[in-house]
Amino acid sequence: MKNLLLLSVTGISLFASSLPLHVELDIYSNKAFLSKTYELSKEGIIKTKVPINTKIENIRYTLPKKCTITNSTIEKLDNKELVDQKTKLIFNIEALQAKGTLLKTLSLQEVKSSIEIETIANFLVENLTKNSLEINSIKEELKELDKKIKKVTQELKVEYTCTDENKDIKITYPQGGIRYTPFYDISANIPNKSLTIEKKATLFYRGGENHEKIDLNIYSYRYNQNVAPQHFYPQYLGQKRKILYAKKAMAMESVQKFTSNMADIQHIELSSKSLYKIKGVKLKVNENNLLHVDKEIVNADFKTVIDAYGSNRAYIEAIIKTKKDYSGANANYFLNQNPIAARYMSKIQKNRKTRIYFGEDEHIQIKKELIKTLDEKTFFGDKKISTQNWKYSIINTKPYPTDIEFITRVPVSKDGDIIVKTLAQPKFDSQSAKGKTIWNFKLNSNTKKDIIFGYEVSNSK
Repeated sequence: MKNLLLLSVTGISLFASSLPLHVELDIYSNKAFLSKTYELSKEGIIKTKVPINTKIENIRYTLPKKCTITNSTIEKLDNKELVDQKTKLIFNIEALQAKGTLLKTLSLQEVKSSIEIETIANFLVENLTKNSLEINSIKEELKELDKKIKKVTQELKVEYTCTDENKDIKITYPQGGIRYTPFYDISANIPNKSLTIEKKATLFYRGGENHEKIDLNIYSYRYNQNVAPQHFYPQYLGQKRKILYAKKAMAMESVQKFTSNMADIQHIELSSKSLYKIKGVKLKVNENNLLHVDKEIVNADFKTVIDAYGSNRAYIEAIIKTKKDYSGANANYFLNQNPIAARYMSKIQKNRKTRIYFGEDEHIQIKKELIKTLDEKTFFGDKKISTQNWKYSIINTKPYPTDIEFITRVPVSKDGDIIVKTLAQPKFDSQSAKGKTIWNFKLNSNTKKDIIFGYEVSNSK
């Protein structure tokens, strides 16, 4: 009896489904992998659910040298009970639809009493409405049941042996139904001369089970992206190159090991990529789970930029340098805690000067006035001269000084017979080969500054 009891206990330890010690989800921009870590004894069997389309060749194992996997199989879990429940609901809908058809066939032709007509009519309306509501309710129940049936996964059964106990095995497989959507909250604080970039994300998870504590590894690149330079082919002149076919190499970037004493959120630089590691996330199935991925506060230089070449309006600009790379994504913009806009933010590269705009600065007023436009010829008629001139008046209505960058443009000549001369008072600070002309100045509170700008185009043709 004692031996039988010992055998029973041993059987339980060998064949019972194990709970993982640790669960991780690796998220790439185009793929996701779920990993579960289990504690091993000297021998035994681990059973775990895997997605319905998982194949045995998709499973990866990480285990000590002193342990060996003796066998692994994948079997579909029985969902007969759910299918029977679905069949019963379908029959209920058909019966209610037949009842509705029967109710509609009731005729009032033989009924002459207005009271009876009204009573029967009310009966029909009430029962047809009730019937339709019941059908809709069952259809909603069917939708939920279909989700459960689709969730019914396969079971992976792994048999192993180890020479020592207290070893761990890590089982990794592709996890479909993951939709990771990053976005940013970008907040400018002009009084503090700072800017906050808060990276958030929604993670929609269609896994087979909820997770109370799962670690997320969010990679900044696509899984199986271009991993090697293109194949080199010689270039021949006067000879048609033969079409060659080469096998593409596949490689996985090695990931460094992480220590266990990490913070809840870490930004980690790999050898050529970056990774966000978030520990202990609560993840619910079929819900948009909100993630707080990262937060960085950087120094910012604020100024107002006037695009006199375009809309002739003033816009608030922040110039920053971040310590991290940020991929492009939709962003919400705030200025001194006030919402300004929601638009796409382009990629930000770390340690590079980046300009971010926070909408129109209505406290900087600009007035543009045409003061001269003239087309004339020289005395001998060998040259045509066209002159354009404007006066810009810029007023700062803020209670404090503001740095201004005033930008306009002059035409650029690509013809030696056409000469362009800039007319400016005061003189501009810089002018590019593309004609971008810039004044930089500080404008005190309730102060006006005038800029005379124009150009002269002479054509000797």
